[in-house]
Amino acid sequence: MPHGGNRLLGEILALSAAMSWAFSVILFKRSERISPGGINLYKNVVASVLLTVTLFAVGGTIDWDRSSEDWWRLCVSGVLGIAIADTLFFMALRRLGAGLLAIVDCVYAPMLVIGSVLFLGEPLTMQFIVGGLLVLGGVLWATTDSKILESIQGLSRRDLRIGSLLGVSGIAFMVAGILLVKPALPRGGLIEVSLIRLVTGVLAQLCWVAFRAEQRSDLHVLRPQPVWKTLFPAAFLGTYISMLFWIGGFKWANASVAAVLNQMSVVFIILLARIFLNEPLTQRRMIGALGALGGAVLVLLQ
Repeated sequence: MPHGGNRLLGEILALSAAMSWAFSVILFKRSERISPGGINLYKNVVASVLLTVTLFAVGGTIDWDRSSEDWWRLCVSGVLGIAIADTLFFMALRRLGAGLLAIVDCVYAPMLVIGSVLFLGEPLTMQFIVGGLLVLGGVLWATTDSKILESIQGLSRRDLRIGSLLGVSGIAFMVAGILLVKPALPRGGLIEVSLIRLVTGVLAQLCWVAFRAEQRSDLHVLRPQPVWKTLFPAAFLGTYISMLFWIGGFKWANASVAAVLNQMSVVFIILLARIFLNEPLTQRRMIGALGALGGAVLVLLQ
């Protein structure tokens, strides 16, 4: 179990991951001319290159002698949590939009907390439970106002059903990936394990494209084009920076705590959407955001 300074570092990184991911979602939303698979492939290739350069710059190396168990945990986690989960996320974003997807995303923290207790044996304190409920309650309150719910009327039942299923499935694969890799994280470097997961995810995507001719158009995203103006900074923030923060949070903090703090990304997205996309910041959203922020403070101070 994480202790002392390492635990605090992990919690700060988990919250930082939520903030950097929130910025990237705004940019990914402006890059939707590219297919979901193409967006995912691009961001993973860019982040893999950046992480490789970073690893060599800091004098790091790949531990080729790690146990076979750690290797399969890292690699399978990359396939589940990056190649599959992120593609499903972008498919859901395309069908539902950011507002409705934020509601679906609220299953992330409960799913991961339950998994952490059942499979990792993590304890739950009363302060954590209260703080976690405040975060989830605040996020739900902020994301279910009339402005968001009205958008359901513009969707067909099929799109709403499929989009929700894609979103929940993506979160389930992400949770499975992090629960699988969590035991291996303390035995690897932060940059190294992030790079291994990403490269495995990219290889899985390339194999998928190779065997499906209709998906080969996803490779076109790797050619320089105007959409890179938003897609590159989105990949830099949402995968390179956010991935390091996200993995660091799970490496040094309890998975259940990191999950609740990650959920704050929804609140950050609401605030950033007001600033950069001129979306309304209603009283309901403000109350929800403050409640979630209060819950995050309780989780940090436990």
